[in-house]
Amino acid sequence: MVRNQVLIFLCFFSTTAFSQLVTSIKFEGLKRTKIAYLNQFISTEVGDSLDSIQLQTDAQLLTNLEIFSNATFSVEKIGKNEFEVTYDCLELFTLLPIFNFGSIENNFWFQIGASEVNLFGKGNKILAYYQLYDRSSFATHLAFDRIKSSPWGINLNIIKWGTLEPLFFSDGEVEYEYDNYTFGTDVIYHFNFFDKILFGGAYFTENYRAVSTLFDGAPARAETHKLLAKVIATRWKVNSHFFYLDGYSNDLVLETVQSLDGYDPFYIWFNDVKYFRRFGDRGNFASRLRVGLSSNQENPFAPFVLDSYLNIRGIGNRVDRGTGTIVFNVEYRYAFIEREVLAVQGVLFSDIGAWRNPGGKISDFAENESQVYFAGGGLRFINKKIYNAIFRIDYGFDLKSLDNNGFVIGIGQYF
Repeated sequence: MVRNQVLIFLCFFSTTAFSQLVTSIKFEGLKRTKIAYLNQFISTEVGDSLDSIQLQTDAQLLTNLEIFSNATFSVEKIGKNEFEVTYDCLELFTLLPIFNFGSIENNFWFQIGASEVNLFGKGNKILAYYQLYDRSSFATHLAFDRIKSSPWGINLNIIKWGTLEPLFFSDGEVEYEYDNYTFGTDVIYHFNFFDKILFGGAYFTENYRAVSTLFDGAPARAETHKLLAKVIATRWKVNSHFFYLDGYSNDLVLETVQSLDGYDPFYIWFNDVKYFRRFGDRGNFASRLRVGLSSNQENPFAPFVLDSYLNIRGIGNRVDRGTGTIVFNVEYRYAFIEREVLAVQGVLFSDIGAWRNPGGKISDFAENESQVYFAGGGLRFINKKIYNAIFRIDYGFDLKSLDNNGFVIGIGQYF
């Protein structure tokens, strides 16, 4: 008994006498970011025992924020068993003009505006832009990610969306000038760094005006007033290293739209899974799987759109719609040029999709005419010092017929 007590005392004495303690924590490389904001994302505290694995985890979590291209740590001995930890953060330039654009055959669109993803140095976001995509649109978004270092956040959105929409009727296609005015807000709760849930609501109006030849059953005009409610559950387990990604994410989206004009309620759900894997120093595999279903009314306003900018590169501009979707995008990215500031990636990709027709059956997914297979290649020109500064150009072609093909140009990775 006495011997056991002596052993316990010796173990306790040796642990406290020789433990390496963190007595100071510093951040370097910060220009605008507040230290109080960053302290939410690191587990190491003054008084903790030095733990290199935890320090590495902390540095990676800092890197995964959108405000740094990379973060590392260093340890310096400042006294007997006392150490100072320094996180060295490469802060990105985050106050940026917006000049996004995309192009496929016979269609060009652009956005111009400004964005900030580190507002007040606390990871808040604000953006406003004007867009020309057939017709004029504008949007403003304000997001407070973690209010007063709490797990709660809030988003505010004001959007006027104007496009030229092809709608598909039994006798043919009719083009409509479409205007959507939306006022919405979201509340977000962060369970931890990786998991969050969003509860959102919006009021919006929709206006349609036909600008091409009408068919039986196709209205010349339509106006609706609606309320939207949504829940989005997100898990983000993706580690960043400059523009390289490794890990996975999942977004589950549930929405319902209630008409104020007497129409039946509309429901939609879809799930996005993304997976990234690094190969060597310069290779990056990326994939995205979307599966979704909605209310299955037989009408031309189906929510899932077949479009070059959204899911199938090279297919064209909003060429079809459906009430169900399965889309699988896969690509391999390789940085054949990488310098301190600039990098160039080559990309090989395949985009595969299947749709359920409005009013159709689940078996539609297995029908050949409801399936598309595209493949192609592209380039990424990347500025490593600026947030999301990736110029993208892809060329996709139809593996089934070789009739559909085209360039898709934009800003940022495709997914």
